[in-house]
Amino acid sequence: MNVPLPVDIETMRTSARRLFTPDAEVPSTEEMEELETLTLTLRGHLALIIPEVERVAAGRGDDDDMPRVCARTAVAESRRKLNIEPRPGPSSHLAYARRLSRSLIALCDHYEQLSSRASGARSVSASCGCPCHS
Repeated sequence: MNVPLPVDIETMRTSARRLFTPDAEVPSTEEMEELETLTLTLRGHLALIIPEVERVAAGRGDDDDMPRVCARTAVAESRRKLNIEPRPGPSSHLAYARRLSRSLIALCDHYEQLSSRASGARSVSASCGCPCHS
C-alpha cells in the first residue's frame, strides 16, 4: 500500500515567503543563480503538494463543495504555471518566481483547510474561506 508522506507545509511556506520580504528586489546578474535555485525549489514544492491537495480534495465527496472546487482550480492554475518558462531577464524571472510562490502559498492553504476538514476539525460550510479570491 502506498501511504503518502506528510507534506512539510512550513518549509514550503518559508521558501515561498522569501520573495515577499521588504528587501526582495530584482536580482543582479550575480544573484540570478540564487533566484534560479529558489525557483527550482518552488517548482519541486509544487510538484510535491499538487498530488496531496488532489488527494485530500478527492476524499471530500461532493463535487459542489466550494473548498474542493477552489482547491481543484488552484491545482489547475499551479500546473499551468509550472508549464510556463520565464522570459529572459532578472525582472521577468523574479515575477515568474513570485507567481510560483503565490500558487504554493494558496495550495498550502487549501491543503491545510481540506486536511483539517477531513479530520473533522472544522465544520463544512458552503464558502471556501481561502485567500485566493477574497
